[in-house]
Amino acid sequence: MHHRTLVCLTWLIIIAFAGVLRLSNLETRPLHADEATGARILSQRLAGDYQFNPNHFHGPLLSLLTEPLARLHDENTWQSLSIETLRLSPVIAGILLCLTPLLWRRVMGDYGAALSAALLATSPLLVYYSRMYIHESWLALFGLLGLTFTYRLYKDPNIKNALFAGIFVGCMFATKETSVITLFAWIIGLVTCISFIHLSRDSGKSKFTNYLIPAGLASLSALLVSAFFYSNGFRYPEGITDAFRTYLVYETALGHDKPLTYYLSLLLWPKHLLGQWWSEGLVLVLAVVACIYSARWPKLRGANLLIALASIIQLGIYSSIDYKTPWLMLLPWVHVCLLSGFCLSMIGSYHRITQICLGCFILMTLVFQTQQSIASSQAFENDARSPYAYVSTSRDLVSLEAWLMQLGEMAPEIKDQTVAVVGNSYWPLPWYLRMFNSVGYWDQPEVNMIDAPLVFAIQDSAQATNALLRDSHVAFPRGLRTNVSMTLYLRNDLWKKWIETQA
Repeated sequence: MHHRTLVCLTWLIIIAFAGVLRLSNLETRPLHADEATGARILSQRLAGDYQFNPNHFHGPLLSLLTEPLARLHDENTWQSLSIETLRLSPVIAGILLCLTPLLWRRVMGDYGAALSAALLATSPLLVYYSRMYIHESWLALFGLLGLTFTYRLYKDPNIKNALFAGIFVGCMFATKETSVITLFAWIIGLVTCISFIHLSRDSGKSKFTNYLIPAGLASLSALLVSAFFYSNGFRYPEGITDAFRTYLVYETALGHDKPLTYYLSLLLWPKHLLGQWWSEGLVLVLAVVACIYSARWPKLRGANLLIALASIIQLGIYSSIDYKTPWLMLLPWVHVCLLSGFCLSMIGSYHRITQICLGCFILMTLVFQTQQSIASSQAFENDARSPYAYVSTSRDLVSLEAWLMQLGEMAPEIKDQTVAVVGNSYWPLPWYLRMFNSVGYWDQPEVNMIDAPLVFAIQDSAQATNALLRDSHVAFPRGLRTNVSMTLYLRNDLWKKWIETQA
């Protein structure tokens, strides 16, 4: 088979495989609390009422990039949005992410680029969270594109590379504020590469001053791009100042503090859970092999040093922050997957036995990753024991939504009456109450709730709510999220009517 035909066929298989892993049964997992919050923000944008909030919810690009999909599916309101449309947005980002190593073919060769793409396509971390409507899949895509043109800018500081690097860095910042951690890691990596590789190789002919104008142009384009998105096309200039103010006023949710070794344990340490082993440590082995062999090849040293340093610095910074969630590792782990591909860049120079051993190890890595991806996103997609299912939504809410629809058909008048939610941290419950025209939220129960057809009490307010409604409503314990319960209170007359209907 002709080499070009083989390369094209390999890439088609990788992208098709990435799509299958990400699209299969996309709608079956209950909507996560962060997904429901993002859906609410999208509905505000669809209604023309979006404005960036520096206290919560990250950048505007997630909702902006999902808006065309929603309108294409004629989902223009909060009530009409569907889980499939929401999750299709990060799926697209995840598939495009697997294509990005094509831009590195001249650096790492056809085999290296294909291996990086295959690792990105099958990584259980990347697969699981590219099926979830959160910012990180788009951040990972823009981050890898930004890294690509940042490296090109380092190799060839010209206007084109500066503009593209700035555009993608601006998109990163407009997606999520944590992008500054990655940008800081890149700067350290670039300074190191220029100091210890570029200057020494060129005997001082190349200087830092050669990068000043391109770096300034990249910075300006990044600022303009991010300002455009945060200000909603420069229509709301205060959004620009809010984008920087978010670092001073952003409020993180409680309950996400983790130990220093959390991310190392999540990704690298082998865990036997749910009848199988979980670890992505084999990818790190390939990355280490790439770094070792790159020392022999001057052509690869700069790229490997930049990516390796960026990976280590990001991991160190994220690990030092008490607030930790699994999806924060998507962008750092994308760096590791890209770096791993370099172990095949000079495969032709390896000893025959080395080639065979490395090929077998790569095949084992891809099979192991694929098996984990299928298990995490299909069999155990909502199981709290899975390493990737984080603060899962209870499946009670899915059956609750179906029951509420039946209740609404039995008593249509309740759809126009106020449904009460009492307590804090109630997401994603609002998503499953979209069929009601009036939903109110209170920190504590009030006397007028005695007349409400339905009252949902989150566990922190259950005792006070039960004392108020014990005579007027029938109580039903339900699950909300992992280790978070709630109680549903149905008014007595509706309960009697329901019982009579069922009989």
